[in-house]
Amino acid sequence: MTHDTTHPRTDSPETENAHEHEHEHAIEHDAVVIGGGAAGLSAALTLARARRDVVVVDAGEPRNAPADGVHGFLGLDGIAPLELLRRGRAEVESYGGVIVSGTATDVRRTGRGGAPGFTVEVATPDGGHRTLRARRLVVSTGLVDALPPVDGLSARWGRDVVHCPYCHGWEVRDRAIGVIGTGPMSIHQTLLFRQWSDDVTLFANDRLAPDDADRARLEARGVRIVEGPVASVRVEDDRLTGVVLADGTTVPVGAVAVATTVAARSDVLVSLGLDAEPHPSGMGTIVVADPVTGQSAEPGVWLAGNLTNPGHQVVMAAASGVMAGAALNMDLVSAETRAAVEAVETWGADATRRSASAPETAPPSQSPHTTGGELFDAAYWEDRYGTEGWAWSGDPNAALVDEVAALTPGRALDIGSGEGGDAIWLARRGWTVTGTDIAVNALDKARARAEEVDAEAAGRITWEQHDITGWTPPRASYDLVTSHFMHLPAADRDQVFRGLGEAVAPGGSVLIVGHDLSDLDSDAHRLHHPELMFGVDELVALFDPVEWTIVTAETRERETAAGHEGPATVRDVVVRAVRAL
Repeated sequence: MTHDTTHPRTDSPETENAHEHEHEHAIEHDAVVIGGGAAGLSAALTLARARRDVVVVDAGEPRNAPADGVHGFLGLDGIAPLELLRRGRAEVESYGGVIVSGTATDVRRTGRGGAPGFTVEVATPDGGHRTLRARRLVVSTGLVDALPPVDGLSARWGRDVVHCPYCHGWEVRDRAIGVIGTGPMSIHQTLLFRQWSDDVTLFANDRLAPDDADRARLEARGVRIVEGPVASVRVEDDRLTGVVLADGTTVPVGAVAVATTVAARSDVLVSLGLDAEPHPSGMGTIVVADPVTGQSAEPGVWLAGNLTNPGHQVVMAAASGVMAGAALNMDLVSAETRAAVEAVETWGADATRRSASAPETAPPSQSPHTTGGELFDAAYWEDRYGTEGWAWSGDPNAALVDEVAALTPGRALDIGSGEGGDAIWLARRGWTVTGTDIAVNALDKARARAEEVDAEAAGRITWEQHDITGWTPPRASYDLVTSHFMHLPAADRDQVFRGLGEAVAPGGSVLIVGHDLSDLDSDAHRLHHPELMFGVDELVALFDPVEWTIVTAETRERETAAGHEGPATVRDVVVRAVRAL
């Protein structure tokens, strides 16, 4: 209905140079997922189905790309790795998720006042650059496998050189399998592969020396042990046929199993203080996270997939992504609920006082809405503006100045004009203005302020009392229609904002500014009603691209002194659209 108009002026962010992704740096997504493998896409799918705004940054380098198929994934056994990812991306996009091709090069914490918040820098394949902002992160960048220095080994990787019996044991079953030793885990690996073949040879490769107990177990299972370093593998007719020792001896085998040394792809996390650590098995490095939820040591960051556990098969990595996505969503739900409870506690007593002192007869256009225990009706706003002094600074809203200063003055409609800061600024720049508000007390204050500030400009302003939820502005009558921080529930918002657009003349602009949903994480001491907040995309969707050109669609940060413990950062949704001539 009306709004908390005319925030104290602050310097607005510099306008970014125009380019393809001009406004995306200002849009704060609920989550950015770094890593588009099975884990990352599963996290993104979970979040998108939870109606979260999620973006996946995918470098296109899946660990299992060389493999012929993914195995052990119920219902998808044998699917090609890249086909699984293609399907996964399509499913994420079908729920509104966005896939960005590129490599995340840096992550920085940007949240203030104790709130999580991150900026992700992305290098794109065409040599370009993108910046993404997120309330929360999932990182599933995986691992890099390092094979021992054996000639020909890497060329066969994922085919007849394998590492996981549960992933590839069936495919090499009943072949002569050679296990090339790389460390103590190779003995465990050898005993496992014995399940798939009666013909297994362990090549010590000068990397391990089985003790008596190990030898007894291996010999009992019929496993041969070959001493000496391995030089290469022999390949004939595109088939692996043997392991060649440094002394030239060739041992016939039809497949090779080898335990790789793994390294966490964790460079992007270093700036957050999340460093890779040695895995307890000695097989390489990982980044530690909660084994169930994926919560890292850094608030607001979840990890999933092989980055935290090199033993995860694809189905297990996908499951860890589901858990991380669900945990992240719950964290956002908790933050939003805390903000809503805080709003009720902060404003509940004041709302009770206002209700008790409200006049028995409210203006006829009153259209009450109850949100979070507070009644935003005409009586509320009459009482708020009926006290002595000023509720707001009297300065125009920063977004209005930024968006309108260069426009040619004409006819303007200021919805929810409050104490008149925006309307007066417009009139002083030559606009003929109609200022409307639900509260007569607000209009009286605005009229008096205009006369005091600039009597000539005041003559160009008409003040009218309207409840915007029950009043339809005249069609195509204004060159500019503005609305700042309206307290409108979702049930009314779309209808009202579409009506504002209808009031714009051809070639004119509609400017809508509101509280971004990400402000639920803000430390600002002000209303935190999720029902009254919205995102950029929600507004843009109201304007038919055939009839409208979106000039501005972004979320802008600004500083306010209204934090619980001093200054805080808040974020405003700013959308300006121009109607076709």
